Amino acid sequence: MKISARHRWWCATAFVLLTGCWPYTEPATGEYAAVLKRGEKVTRADAYGRFAALSVEYRQGGGSLMSTHNNSMRLIYGDKVVVQAADGIERWTEFTQPVYFVKLREDDGVLALVHERAGKAVVEKIAASKDGYQGNETYTHGFPLSPGVRYFPGSQRPGFLLSALPVKTTVLPSPPEGDDSLYAHVLAAISPDGQTYAYVDSEYAPSVVLVVDADGKRREPIPLPKIYLADAPIYQFNPYERLWAWSRTALAWHKDGAGSWEVRPDGVAPGAAGTRNAVEQLFISDQSGYRSCFAAANAACLPGWRRPNAAELRKTYAGDGDAPPFAYVPSAPASAFGSRIGLLLFSRVCCSGASYHLYLDGAPEAVAAQLSARLHESKTPFVRVDECPRRSGNEGRCAAQLAQQLKRPESLGRDLEQLIGSMEEQPGVMFVMPSMAVVVRASGQGGSIIQTLLRADFSRRD
Repeated sequence: MKISARHRWWCATAFVLLTGCWPYTEPATGEYAAVLKRGEKVTRADAYGRFAALSVEYRQGGGSLMSTHNNSMRLIYGDKVVVQAADGIERWTEFTQPVYFVKLREDDGVLALVHERAGKAVVEKIAASKDGYQGNETYTHGFPLSPGVRYFPGSQRPGFLLSALPVKTTVLPSPPEGDDSLYAHVLAAISPDGQTYAYVDSEYAPSVVLVVDADGKRREPIPLPKIYLADAPIYQFNPYERLWAWSRTALAWHKDGAGSWEVRPDGVAPGAAGTRNAVEQLFISDQSGYRSCFAAANAACLPGWRRPNAAELRKTYAGDGDAPPFAYVPSAPASAFGSRIGLLLFSRVCCSGASYHLYLDGAPEAVAAQLSARLHESKTPFVRVDECPRRSGNEGRCAAQLAQQLKRPESLGRDLEQLIGSMEEQPGVMFVMPSMAVVVRASGQGGSIIQTLLRADFSRRD
């Protein structure tokens, strides 16, 4: 059978459309053709000096059905390729000469700084970036800390600082083992000599500050009243700007008796609790109680406290698991809520920030009664959860009582609501005040423990 030319054309066209198997081998054209391969084209070019950051598209397969498009970035210097394939290229605009952040695809996304030196392009890999770092939509490669310096926070790690030119990387020291229970790894301030770092546990609501030297030596942590820094859209700005602005006025650097740098939070000073029992205030008001601290080595803290010895720890803490690294005892017998103080511990509980719990020799019922009396005396509004009606259906327990006492009719707040629900079947008496929730329960040693479960401003609508 004779096949017409028109029929042959139709079959060939149909074959191409259906199979899409013709190779895509068009030669590169345009201004950057010399640094492109066949099948590649530049979809965007940002030139600065002799550098140009190219967005390159490469088509494989040909045709209209089976082809695929691959995209990458390429950095060139003059007519030479400096970085063939990168996952991201961003110019560091603080410098008049070209400086680029480049994530090297061939090295699993390791960050490099590319700049010009003596008429040549130089690629300097940042080894500290191998452990990863965090950014947002606006600040992909570090957050501006000072002119020519960027902060690269890690995930659950302090991260590193990067400066140029010349290129210098400073890996921030991590708190010693065991201190991670505070989650204090967000850089808040740097000492005047640049060798000591103050960390907090949150860039938007810090509740503790921990000072660590460049060699990893740390000070005792200093608690803070729960602070809510200015709200802002977290993915569109530098979230650390508000933290650093706060720290410049709230954290004062001074040297301790050993000549090491330490911070003294604004409002924290020996005897800050006045005539009130400073330990009791920890469990009555976040805003007043957490302006005191008990670390003997810090001159900003209350006198009369020290670290316990091993025997004192075993006597009070035996049977309750490993003691956290921050524990304190009074140098002379002291009491709180009508009972003798055994041990004061500072740690973190879930998502509530750093807080204290206190071992007392009194029975839980007596301690709870004393706490109720102190709250009445100080005219602090509160709700005892054990006095609320049992939950009916899906309605939150204590909703009416909390709305009345804390003036929050819209919502209890997810964290508080979940906490009350989780404590329903747990032993102990839970108290909710305007800025904190605490529980009084029996200890394994025959006394009682009063513990802060949550520190937050329950009047907030977030």
